[in-house]
Amino acid sequence: MKTPMTRSTKWFYVIDGSLSILAIIFGSIMMYAGATNKQQQAQQQTQLKKTQMQHKLSQFERQRPLYSQTEKKLDTFMTAFFNYDDQKAYDHRHRATKKVVSADVYHNRRLFKEDKYHKTSQLGLQSTFVKNQIIPTKIDNNQLEATVYTTQTLNFEDEEGKDTVKVFKITYDGKTNKLTKIDQQGVFDMAVDSTVSVD
Repeated sequence: MKTPMTRSTKWFYVIDGSLSILAIIFGSIMMYAGATNKQQQAQQQTQLKKTQMQHKLSQFERQRPLYSQTEKKLDTFMTAFFNYDDQKAYDHRHRATKKVVSADVYHNRRLFKEDKYHKTSQLGLQSTFVKNQIIPTKIDNNQLEATVYTTQTLNFEDEEGKDTVKVFKITYDGKTNKLTKIDQQGVFDMAVDSTVSVD
C-alpha cells in the first residue's frame, strides 16, 4: 500500500529534480566554457606564431629585392668584365658595364687596367665568367655592401682552362639601381693545408 505524497513532499521532489537538472546544465556550461577558453588560447597562440613568422618573412621580403638586384647587376658586370677571347674584347670590357655601374666605377682605371704591352694577345689569354658568391656585410638605407668571390676560367691559347677565384668589395645602390663601388682585393687561394689567403 503506497503512502500518499503530501504537498510538501511533492515540492521537495520537484525542487530536488530541478536543482539536479540545473546542476547538470551548469556543469555542462562550465565544461563547454573551459573547452572554448582552451580552444581560444590555442587559436591565439597559433595566430601569434603566424604573425611573428609573417613579420620575419616580411623583413626578409623587404630585403630580398635588394639581394636580387645586386645579383643581377653583378652577373651583368662580371660577365662583361671576365668574358673575353682576344685583345680587342679585353680592351673594350668596360663598355658592356656602362648600364649597371656608376660613372666612378665606369671610369675606374685601376679596375679596368690598360693592357699596354698587349699581354692578352701575346699569351693568347682567354677568360670566361663562371659564377659569383655574394656575402653581404652591410645593408643600410637601400644600399648593400658585400664581399664577392668571383670564379673565372682562364686559358692560354685554347689550352684547358683553370679556375681562379678573385675577391671584390662591392656596393650596390638600390636608389640608382647601380653598382657604385667595385674594388678588386686580390686572388682567393685555398692552400693544401686549408689555410686561406688573398694575394
